[in-house]
Amino acid sequence: MSDPITRLNAALEGRYRIERELGEGGMATVAFQWTSPSGPNPAS
Repeated sequence: MSDPITRLNAALEGRYRIERELGEGGMATVAFQWTSPSGPNPAS
């Protein structure tokens, strides 16, 4: 089974690219992503 970031990137189909996990706790995980093609944007 692949890691969660690989699965998320496959599900997002190029619209966004998850770079790395920033943290997690409770019921959420926060990740850094790039919005394609406009450049970097942090997202949670």
